[in-house]
Amino acid sequence: MDNTIRLSPHATFWVVIVALGTMGLMVFADVLMPFAAGFVLAYLFHPLVERLQRIGVHRGAAAFAIIALLLLIFVAIFALLIPPLVDQLRQFAQDLPGYYQRARAYLWENYPQYLRSLQSTVQQQEGTGAAQGQAQDVAGVVAGYLKGLAESSLAFFNTLALLFLTPVVTFFLLRDWDQMFASIDSLLPKRDAPTIRKLAGEVDDTISGYLRGMFIVLSILSIFYMVTLGLIGLNYGLLIGLFAGIISFVPYLGSTTGLLVAGGVALAQFAPDYSMVALVVGVFIFGQVVEGNVLTPNIVGNQVRLHPVWLLFALVAAGYLLGFTGLLISVPLAAVIGVLVRFAIRKYQESEIYDEEKGEAAVEAVEGTKPRKTAAIG
Repeated sequence: MDNTIRLSPHATFWVVIVALGTMGLMVFADVLMPFAAGFVLAYLFHPLVERLQRIGVHRGAAAFAIIALLLLIFVAIFALLIPPLVDQLRQFAQDLPGYYQRARAYLWENYPQYLRSLQSTVQQQEGTGAAQGQAQDVAGVVAGYLKGLAESSLAFFNTLALLFLTPVVTFFLLRDWDQMFASIDSLLPKRDAPTIRKLAGEVDDTISGYLRGMFIVLSILSIFYMVTLGLIGLNYGLLIGLFAGIISFVPYLGSTTGLLVAGGVALAQFAPDYSMVALVVGVFIFGQVVEGNVLTPNIVGNQVRLHPVWLLFALVAAGYLLGFTGLLISVPLAAVIGVLVRFAIRKYQESEIYDEEKGEAAVEAVEGTKPRKTAAIG
């Protein structure tokens, strides 16, 4: 008996489409960044263009006005935040050796036995690899220089593309959004079109609820952390607050990371005045409570079925495979995969593989429709 699994032409078509799409993302990941950013921005502001169009504004004019407003907001934020952030980064780089020396002195004073054993282990490893390292020093330096030069050139090109191409891509996507998706809809296989439209609606509900809601939540948290830490007088408060707010799209990650970093800086800055340290800790506890109980339930809602662990995995995997472009499209990809998995589970639960009684009933129904042979009259 031949037990080979054969795909139908219908299933083969979708396997080929998915494979080609995955290969395209992998091959063109380095140049997709401005297009991915433009698509995300167009997706976020497409409803606003629709509203402006309904009140009589030409779609192209509405798209241009939104792009111009976004650029003005970006320039204003850049002018207000970048100078103090750069100053804090410079100050942090200057203070880092001092923090290292203080931490080293504290560890040698309180945990000398562990540091001695660690130091001896490191010295043994350095002694073992010294001979090999000397032969590879020149080649390693040259290879590292060339690699760094290539990466810096690519990063510079990507930055220019992100700054200049993203607004253009966003404008054309906003202007031609309806026609573009109408063309895509007309190319769907007629057999699968209703199912694809239904799944696309589920994906849209998930992505729109998450992206638009989290954009508001992250903005509120970033402003809250930056303002409160700045009022407290914490060193690098703007930098820490902005970083903690931005990574708060993963529940508990932003507040926990910000708490650890800000707590360490507060200890180095305010000790032995632990009341100030407690105040910094209280800021992040309060921010987490408000984010989890007020902001996310009321702004993002509870209908966005993206589990934090699944979202974190999607961010790490997409970032590892596709770089910064992967980070931009990780949430849409996670939403699409989540909807498809739930659809596959529903189909599985409706099948005879899951429900044996249903399968037996189907077999009996098929056998009952077979014509019966009549006995020959001799």
